Amino acid sequence: MSLKQMLKKAKQIERQLAQQQAVGTEPSHGAVKPRNYLALDPLLRKGGLHEKEDIDIVRKKRRRETKQQLRKTDWLSE
Repeated sequence: MSLKQMLKKAKQIERQLAQQQAVGTEPSHGAVKPRNYLALDPLLRKGGLHEKEDIDIVRKKRRRETKQQLRKTDWLSE
């Protein structure tokens, strides 16, 4: 996603929010209102559009997840 497309999408989201506020409708209370709507775009995730699901990437993801889980465990309480 190019910078131009990202800015276009941000403007579009801002216009939608402005229209909602002008009409007086608010987003549902259960929905989370993120600070940066573009952060939820899957194309902006690490690897983005070009990420392949090959064996090396899957192993790397799994390793990263297990490392994070090990960091979160409380070893002193066990």
